[in-house]
Amino acid sequence: MTKIRNLLLSNLVIVLMLLTSCGQTSALKVYVSPSGADTNNGSSETPFQTITGARDHIRSLSKAERKQNIEVVLSGGTYFIDNTVVFNIIDGGTLDHTLSYKAAKGEVPIISSGKHIVNWQILEDPPSSLPEIARSKVWVAELPEGIKRFYTLYDGYEKLLRARSNGFQSTQIKFENFATRNVANPEDRHLLREITFPDTEIKNWSNLDDIEVFFSPVPWCLNFSAIDSVNEEDKTAYLKFEANAPPFTTPKPYNPAWVENVIDFLDEPGEWVLNMSENKLYYWPVNGTPGDNIYAPQLLEHIRVEGEIDYEGPEDIPVKNLHFKGIHFIHGDRYVWWDDHKGWGIQHDWDKFDHGNALLRFRGAEDCSVEECRFTASGNSAIRMDLHCQNISIERNLIDHVGHMGILLAGYGPGTKDVNKNNRIVNNIIDHVGEVVWHGHAIFIWQSGDNYVAHNQIQYSPRKGVGICGVRAPIFWEGPEVDWDEGSKTMRWSEIDAALLTRENVTQEAILPYEHSKNNLIEKNHLHRLRSKIGDGAALNVSGAGMGNILRNNFLGEVTGNGLRTDDWQRGTLFESNIITDGGVVHKGFNHIKNNIFYNTNIRFTSYPGQAYFPGSEVFSNVMYFDGNDVPPYKERTIPAFSTPEDCVLKNNVYFHVKDNQYVEDFLEERKGRGWEEGSESFDPEFKNPIPKYRDLRPGDFVLSPDSRVFDKGFKEIGTTDIGLQSDYPAQLKVLIDPISQRKLISGNAKFEASSMDEKNSVNLEMLSSQLGDEEVNVVLATANEENPFVLIDLLEETSFDAFKLLAPMDKKRAYLKTLTVWISSDGINWRQVWQADRYHVEMPRSFDKVFEEALTCRYIKIGLQEKNVLEIKSIQLFSK
Repeated sequence: MTKIRNLLLSNLVIVLMLLTSCGQTSALKVYVSPSGADTNNGSSETPFQTITGARDHIRSLSKAERKQNIEVVLSGGTYFIDNTVVFNIIDGGTLDHTLSYKAAKGEVPIISSGKHIVNWQILEDPPSSLPEIARSKVWVAELPEGIKRFYTLYDGYEKLLRARSNGFQSTQIKFENFATRNVANPEDRHLLREITFPDTEIKNWSNLDDIEVFFSPVPWCLNFSAIDSVNEEDKTAYLKFEANAPPFTTPKPYNPAWVENVIDFLDEPGEWVLNMSENKLYYWPVNGTPGDNIYAPQLLEHIRVEGEIDYEGPEDIPVKNLHFKGIHFIHGDRYVWWDDHKGWGIQHDWDKFDHGNALLRFRGAEDCSVEECRFTASGNSAIRMDLHCQNISIERNLIDHVGHMGILLAGYGPGTKDVNKNNRIVNNIIDHVGEVVWHGHAIFIWQSGDNYVAHNQIQYSPRKGVGICGVRAPIFWEGPEVDWDEGSKTMRWSEIDAALLTRENVTQEAILPYEHSKNNLIEKNHLHRLRSKIGDGAALNVSGAGMGNILRNNFLGEVTGNGLRTDDWQRGTLFESNIITDGGVVHKGFNHIKNNIFYNTNIRFTSYPGQAYFPGSEVFSNVMYFDGNDVPPYKERTIPAFSTPEDCVLKNNVYFHVKDNQYVEDFLEERKGRGWEEGSESFDPEFKNPIPKYRDLRPGDFVLSPDSRVFDKGFKEIGTTDIGLQSDYPAQLKVLIDPISQRKLISGNAKFEASSMDEKNSVNLEMLSSQLGDEEVNVVLATANEENPFVLIDLLEETSFDAFKLLAPMDKKRAYLKTLTVWISSDGINWRQVWQADRYHVEMPRSFDKVFEEALTCRYIKIGLQEKNVLEIKSIQLFSK
C-alpha cells in the first residue's frame, strides 16, 4: 500500500509540474535598436540595428528553435527605412506559437521612410513667375542624392501644404455614360484625359511631370493626375492618366478643380513646391525659416505581410500568427495612378484593387494582429488587408492625420473565391483621414464579409466613417468586353455563371452569390464630424454589397449630409438601435430601419435607376423627436415603377415635435389615411433628461424614462454606456490625440482680452475658459466685423503649453472660421504661428482640437482670423502635461 501511495504521489507531482510548465509562457527575445548593428547577435546587450536584421536572424533559426514564441523587442527611436520590410510565410509564427514585433516597455519605436531635407538657403534669384508677395520669403534646398519624386512633405509630424491654385470650374460635358458616369463608348475615352480651364489657370510649364490637377468629376470622388501636355490656345490640358469620369461631368460649386505644385501659386506662408528637373525644393516657412525636421517620404508601404497568392487558383497559403504591438508608423507618401489603372478601381475609384499604398499591408495572412500602434503623418492609407485575410485583429490603435483610407479590407473581385473575412476592427481611434485624397474613408470594406467593427471612435473624415460595398450590377451588365469601368478588371468571369453574360439575366438575386461584403456587424461606434469635404455618400454607407449587413447601436453626431444610407443595388441591410442626431437615413431597396432614435433629422425614401420592385422593407418602432425647425419625419419619392415608402411596411413608429406637434399629428394622420403607419402614434417619448442645446450631443443624452410609452410600441432600450471607445484603450495613445487626457487646464486663471466685442452677443471674457470641456452653457464671444479679429490670452508667466480645445457656437454657419489661426509669444510683441485651421471644408467644424508633438513655451496666446470678419468663440481651453 505504501508503494502504491508513493507512486500515486510521484505521479501527482509530475502532473503538477507539467501543468505548471504548460501555464508558463516563455519566449525567445530578439532585440533591435537604432544604435545597434546587424552584425550583432540580437541580445539585449548587442541588439540588431534594423527590423530586417532581426527578421533574417529568425529565418536562420532551426525548426526546433522556432518551436516557441518569439518576440522581437524594438527599442525607442526612429528606424529609417529605404525599402519596404516584407514578411513572407517563413516569417510567421506556427500553429501553436506566435512571432511578435513589439515595442520595448515604455518606449516608442518609430518607422519612417522620410529623407531629411537640410541645407536650406534663402532664394536669392527667384523665378519670374514667383508671386511678388513671396519674393524674399522663399527658401530653397538641393535635394539629397537619389531621392525619388514625392507628393507630400512633413515638418516633423505636421503635413506642409503644397502650393495650389485658387480653383476653377468649367462647362459641364455631355457624353453617353455608364451608370458609374464613366464613358460608355471607347471612342469617348479621350474625354477622360481632357480638362478645359479658364485663362491663366494652366500653362505649358516646362516641368509638367511635377504638376498635378485635382478635380471631382462627380460629387463622390476626387481625381488627381499629372499633366501630359497643354494647349494654351484651346485652353485644354491633357492628363497623363484617365479620370474615373470626364472632368466636370457634374460640376459643383463646392468642388472646384485646382492645380498643385507650381511656383506660380506659391503665394502663402507654409506652402512648398518641388521641381525635380531642377532637383530643388522651394518653401515659404510660416515663421520665417525652415524647421530642422523637414522630411520627404519615399515609400508607400513600410511593412508588407505577404503569403503565397495563387490569384487564378482557389487557395492561397497565408502568413500566420504574426503580430505587431506598440509601433509607430510615419512619413509615407501618397500613391499615384498609372497608365493601366482603369478597371482596377474599387467602387468609384475610391481606392485601387490589390495595390500597395498603406503603411502596413496584409496580403495573404491569417491569425495576425495589430495592437496599440500609431499610424500618422502620411499621405497614404494606414492599414490594408488585401485578397486573402482572415482572423486579423486591429485593436486599440491610433490612426490620425493620414492622407487616404484609415483601414481598407479588400478581397477578391466577384467570383467564387471568398477568403477575406472574419476580421476584427475594435476599440480604435480613427481621426482625420482623407487629408490628401478627400474620398478616403475611416474604414472601407470591399468584397469582405463576416467582419466585426465595434467600439471605434471615428471622427473628422471628409467622406465616410464606414463604407461597405461590392461591385454593382451595371458592371455585370457591361460584360468582360468592357475593361475600363470601375472594378471591371477585378471580375473573375471564369467563376461566374455564364448565364450572367446575358444582361437580362443580371438581377440582384443572381449576383448576390458573388457579392462577398456580407454579414458584417458594425456596432457601438461613435462617429463625429463626417462628410465634410466631398458630396454624396453617408457616414455609414452600404452599397452594392451582399446580404446580412447589420449596423446597430452606433451614435452619429455632426454629419454634413447623410447619416446612414443604403445606396444603389443594396438588399438585406438592417439599421437598428442607432442614435442619429445628424444626417438621418437614406433608404433605397429592400432594407430595414428598426428601433432607432432620430433627433431633428429624418428618413429620405428614394430609389435608384434600375431598381426592381421588391416590397416589404420594415420601418418599425423608430422614435423621431424634433425640437428645432419643422422637418417632415420622412420624405417620399415616386418613380414610374412604384412609390416609396408605399412599398414599405411602417409600423409602431413614434413621432413628436416639442414646438409644433400639430404639424407632426397632421403628417401622421394623412399617412394613415393612405393605409400606412399601423400602430404609429404621436406623443412625447419622454427622455430622462432635457436634450442639451449648447454642447455636442452624447449617447447618454438619449436615455428614455423607464415608463416611456415607446416601450409599448415594441421599442427596445438602446444601451448607451458602451458606445465608442472602451476603458482599456491605451492611455499613451489617447494622450496624443485628446487635449484633456492626462492634462491640467492652464487657462482657468488667465487674463483674456478681445480685439473688440459685440456687446449684444458677448459675455464676460473670463467665462471662455471656465469650462473643462463642452458644458451646457451658452457662452459666446463675438467680436465686431473687423480686420484680423482676435482673442488674446495672458497666462501671466512663461508656461509650458501642449494642447488646446476651441469651440464655436452650436449653429452651423461657421464659414468665418476658415482662417482661424493660433499664435504664441513670450513678450506679446514677437509672434510665432503654431496652428491654422484646414479651410477646405464644405462646412467648417465646431470643435478644433490640437495636441502638439512637443510642448511649447510662451506667456501669450493669440487666437484669431487672418481676414476681415466676425470671430465667434464659445470656449477656449489651454492644457499642459
